[in-house]
Amino acid sequence: MKTLKKGLFQAFAVSQVLALVLAGCSSGAPAASGTPSKDAKPEAPAAAKPADDAKKQVKLTWLVRSEPSVEPWYNAMVKGFEAKNPNIKIELQVIPQAEIDQRLTTMIAGKNVPDVWSPNWANSGYPTYKNMDALLDLTPYITKDRAFYKGIPDEVLKIYSKDGKYYGFPMSNTSTFLFYNKDLFDEAKLPYPSLDWNDKSWNWNAMVEAAKKLTKNVGDPSKQVFGLWNAQPANKTAWMFGGDFFQKEAYDTGNMGVPQASKNPKNIAAIQANVDLINKDKVSPNPAQLSAASQLGDPFMTGHVAMVIQGGWGFRTYKDAKFKWAAAAVPFSPDGSKQIPLYVDPWCISKTSKNPDESWEFIKFLTDPAGGAKEYVKAAMSYPANLDLAEDWYKATTSVAAMSMDEIKKVYEGSIPFGRPSDNHKIAKFSTILTTSNQTIDAIFNGKVPVEEGLKTIDQNLSSLK
Repeated sequence: MKTLKKGLFQAFAVSQVLALVLAGCSSGAPAASGTPSKDAKPEAPAAAKPADDAKKQVKLTWLVRSEPSVEPWYNAMVKGFEAKNPNIKIELQVIPQAEIDQRLTTMIAGKNVPDVWSPNWANSGYPTYKNMDALLDLTPYITKDRAFYKGIPDEVLKIYSKDGKYYGFPMSNTSTFLFYNKDLFDEAKLPYPSLDWNDKSWNWNAMVEAAKKLTKNVGDPSKQVFGLWNAQPANKTAWMFGGDFFQKEAYDTGNMGVPQASKNPKNIAAIQANVDLINKDKVSPNPAQLSAASQLGDPFMTGHVAMVIQGGWGFRTYKDAKFKWAAAAVPFSPDGSKQIPLYVDPWCISKTSKNPDESWEFIKFLTDPAGGAKEYVKAAMSYPANLDLAEDWYKATTSVAAMSMDEIKKVYEGSIPFGRPSDNHKIAKFSTILTTSNQTIDAIFNGKVPVEEGLKTIDQNLSSLK
């Protein structure tokens, strides 16, 4: 690949041609028959119809999640597309992410669906809505316009395909990192975490030792600093140790199957390591402390956490921080294992959309590497699915993180070989799965339930969801 590790993906030069929406049918007056009478007055010529009136008038609904830093981009896309397509109006629906699942379920049941949306912006994720048969087959559109998007590797495009058909068009490809507060590291006179994802010396134990030296004033809400916050849910924490709460088939079929939380020793090791961060090493907040700290804002943003393991949206979330920060590699587990989630978000069209052709034209406008997609990189700080825009992302992130372009390239590109699609992007009804797991995980992290016993309870509770 052009900017990623050789052999993983391949980028090509791409030019973007945005097709105009095809004109709808227009009707003309029937031709007169016979010869006009002598006394008949000549008929005034009909006024010429504007070209736009000849096109079918269309209204599309675009559902997006509430994201203050990205909302100017939403509005610009609506304004720009309507200016180029006067016969098409876009109704923008901005909904908090926590409410999208409920709203979409109601819309689908009432057959009042949005035309264009991203199922991964709902907590349940793509497989839930694919299993509901809510997504349009985009294969004819993607096949026809594939030449416009040569910068999107086949490997990325195929993430949202099944049985040779495409149901989503990728817009971003975000990884996972360890973000850290450079000012706190400088104050403690500690070396920065490694950018090298293959550096075996940067492991879980090394991270914990650094966290101990960064932790201070715990118990004083206004001054306390925790060395580390692992913001990854339980299953993704297991990934970092080479474990998994689910079988491989679950990710292939989209069905959870028989849960494996307590059956894999690496899951037990991973959750125990996180418990130790809280209760033994006391470098991480327990659930109650985290909730209290979050009342003041994001704990990393407010300077109450020195390191956080977080998705790549941290580049957007932390851009207004009042201190210097950077991203580093997620460390290896004690036995040398490491996997992290990748977040590839697609645009989709509802299967029952009345205007699929126009909806596809709108997606093309949003993902135009010379237009909408280029601006999205700047607004969302999300690594683009289209690798022709990779340099734009590197440049954009240097404006918010205390890192050079070479450092950002190294930390992003190094992450890809260790990445895999996020669990909620592959397993259906994942919002319910996550909620069910978290009910017991909090008790484990609080030290009220032993790890193995708690994981058995999670397996039992998840099995009851079937």
